[in-house]
Parts: sequence; C-alpha cells; structure tokens
Amino acid sequence: MTITARRSIVEPTILLCGFLVLCAIYAMAMRLHMLQVTPLWLDETWSGMIATRPDWSSFWREAWLDCNPPLYYVFLTGWVSLFGDSNLAMRLPSFLFVLAAALLPLIWPPRTLDRAGIWTFAALILLWPSNLGLMVDARGYGLMLLLATGSCLAVAHMLERLTLNRAMLWVGLGTLMFLTHYYAAVLLVGQALVLLYRYGFQLARRWPAGLLAIPGLVWFAYHMSRLSDYARPDAAWYEHTSLLSSLLNMTYVLGAHNPIALAAVTATFLAAIVHHRRRRSTIRETPTRHDGALLLTVLSAVIGLTLAILISLAQPSLTNRYLVPLVPTAMLGLTLLIKRTARPDYAALGLGLAFLLPTLNLDLMRGELGQRAMYGYEESSDFVAAAKPDRLLFLWDSSSAKIMDRASLEALGGYFQQREGLNIPVQPVVVDDKADANRILRAAATSQRPAIIWLYNVHVRAAAKDHPPTFANDPSWRCDHAPPRSGIGSIGCVRQAMPSRQQQR
Repeated sequence: MTITARRSIVEPTILLCGFLVLCAIYAMAMRLHMLQVTPLWLDETWSGMIATRPDWSSFWREAWLDCNPPLYYVFLTGWVSLFGDSNLAMRLPSFLFVLAAALLPLIWPPRTLDRAGIWTFAALILLWPSNLGLMVDARGYGLMLLLATGSCLAVAHMLERLTLNRAMLWVGLGTLMFLTHYYAAVLLVGQALVLLYRYGFQLARRWPAGLLAIPGLVWFAYHMSRLSDYARPDAAWYEHTSLLSSLLNMTYVLGAHNPIALAAVTATFLAAIVHHRRRRSTIRETPTRHDGALLLTVLSAVIGLTLAILISLAQPSLTNRYLVPLVPTAMLGLTLLIKRTARPDYAALGLGLAFLLPTLNLDLMRGELGQRAMYGYEESSDFVAAAKPDRLLFLWDSSSAKIMDRASLEALGGYFQQREGLNIPVQPVVVDDKADANRILRAAATSQRPAIIWLYNVHVRAAAKDHPPTFANDPSWRCDHAPPRSGIGSIGCVRQAMPSRQQQR
C-alpha cells in the first residue's frame, strides 16, 4: 500500500477523532456552566440539608432517616465544610467523579483490551448520554459511576487472575458502592455469580476479603427498620414495573434512550453479528481465556439488570438512575461489540458521536435540566425570602411526606433561607392526598405576615391533583408565579396583609 493510500484511510479517522474531542470539550464546558445556573431540585436540596447539619449527631440522624445509604452524604459534608454549599460547589464533585470514572480504564485497563479498545471503553463511559444529569446533580450517582467502573475493572482482572489483593479490592469497592446506593447490590450479586462460575470453591480460600463487607452489612441491618417505612404502599412513589418500563430500563443502561443513540447501538449490534458470522464461515475462531473473562464481566451486568427488574416486580422500587451501577459494565459490552465489527475505528467514532451530538444542543440541555429543576423550590424560596415573612409554611405535597420527620421537613423547607443567613421560622404542613391543601394552608397561616411554599407533582399521589393551588388568584396573596401547567413545580406566596375578621369568616 502506498503512503498516499494509507493517508486516505487514516485522515478521515483522525478528523473524526478531532471533531469528537472538540465536541466533548464543548459539552463539558456547557455542563460546567449549568452547574451554577440551574436551580437545585428537591433531591439536591435534601443533599444540601443533610450535609449542612450543625453537628455529627444531627447529621447521622438525618442520614438514617433518609432512604439512601450515608457514604455520599459523609463525603458531601466534608466537601461543603471546605468549599461551601453553593449550587456550583455542591455539584462540582459529581462532575469530577464522572471524569475520574472515564479516566479509570486508562489507568488500570484489562489486559485483553488493546489500546483502541481501552480508549473506546473510556470514551463511552464519558459520553454516555445520561451523564448530563449525573454531572449536574448534587447526588451520589456520579460517585456511584466511579465506584462501579472500579468494580467492573476489578472483576475483569479477577477473572484474568484470582489473587487475595484483587478480591479485597473488589469487596472493598462493592462495600463502598452498597453504602452509596442499595441497588448496587444487583451488580454485586451478578459479579459474585460469574466469579463463582469461574472459580468455584477457590473463592473460599480468599475469605479474608469478605471481612471488608461487614461495614456495609452492619449499616444495612441498622437502617432496615427505616427502609421498611419507605416500602409502605401508602408512602412509596415508584411506578409498577411493566414490559415497556423494563425495555426503557435496558435502553437507559445502554445509553440508547434517544432515537439517535438507539439507532447507533442497534446498528453496532447488527454489524458485530454480521461480521462475526462472516469470519466464522471463513476462519475458525476460538475465544481466548481473557476474551472469556471480559464476556463474563459483561454477563454480570445482564444478571444485575434482570435482578433489578425482578425486585421491582415484587416491590415497586426502581427508577432509571438506580441502574447507574450497571452502566460501566454495559459500556464494556458495547466496546466488545465494536471490536467485533468490520471497522472498529469507525464503529467507535460513530457510536461516540451518536451519544454526544444530541447533548450538544444547548436549548435541549437547558430543557432537560429545567424539567428536573421544576420539581424544586429554590426560586420560590428566593421570592419568599425577599418578602421577609414572619413565618413560612412548607408543604411537600407527596405521599412520602407522612413518614418524614417533622424536624427534617422544617430544615428542608428553610434550607435556602439558612444558606443566605436568614432565620425565618418554618412550619411543615403535611396533608392527605385527597385533602384541600388550600384550605389547610390558609387555616394555618395565623401569623401577621405568613408565607407558603407548596411543592407538588400531580402525576403521583398529591393533594394538588384534585385541589390545585388557588393562592395566585387570591388578591390577598402575592405569588411568584401561577401554578405550572405541567402539574409539577412549586409556588411561593406571601400574604400582603392580615385579613379582617369578616374576610376570615
């Protein structure tokens, strides 16, 4: 082949790589911008409230009362003590965790993957489309992605060669994953099954590694009584699992939840099958031991996804983001598919661009993050704080509110005022989902200048579904905006003057 011919093949690949890198840099810059300008949504506010408790006693109480394990909150508490709890400061760790997860395969790659495969694996972790939400979210899912990537690599190395040190690393990472989110257990079970299949009773010789699991099991046993409250049928907010939701769970893990990415993942799968069959018809291929190790690693995620769906069938408890522990292993599976296509370089670039291009639209990015931020009340809280009321009535209109500690709801409702150094007394209000919250809030507004914040989602059990807020139509109340037509959001209102006795009647 002549030098000119070689250049004609190489240059398009180099140009595509350069374009992909530039797009990725732009996407990361946009995410950094969104860290600061996007209001916090409810779960992020809860993170900030727990992380800013005044002492460790109140911190551990709030950590136990929450439905999540405490590891991320422990980290965030230390982080905000150093860097503050602004929106940017609280979200920045998630951004860094995702970047670190993408770097991990470059630092500790499986021996079977060639250099192109290693870079493909790292790029797919970084470009996985839902990373937009993970990077701009003061929650534990960025940390989970990092730990799950380490766990995936640890299992791949263990399947190549079993040692006590690798077993201890895997169990240690698994414990940290479990203490970040309980649904990590489905991946850990899948990994344990493939390791048991590969090594059988040889695993028992590495029993000291199992001691590292004790902290996670002890905390889970301690937390179990509280978790039972969240499983109550009258308090749970999860939807029932169906065939459609199971398919959506799978596409979420594979990064194929938009049409472009779905088409690219499907095309990669079909191209790998066609090329593999053509090669088998001409060359008898025998998988190497290390190829088998990577395939078994990927199988652990398949088992994990199956277990997650089965658990949610028995007890509705699953939403897409709980499946983040499976994502790095799923990206390894896509990497193996790409390696089995006729042109792995073009397949990798094509899939990477399909993952990345839809997230480059700034308006779509703002829309996606804005939809999530709708279920929050930072802007309503700012409106209320500016009016300087003498008392704030806080209503989280959710079926889960009935199992919440009143002190937790009080701290949650006043979080943004406390962050600004204000000390407005907060009175949490809990209502039944069939009650008229308008009437209850008005009856509770007995101070001279009361304010309300009402957060709701009518698509789940909420009082606002049958009795939407009417304060914006009441001339004695001044509100930040009318209730959103989407049925999800918050409204903040301040009463302008104490009504007369005749008006009260």
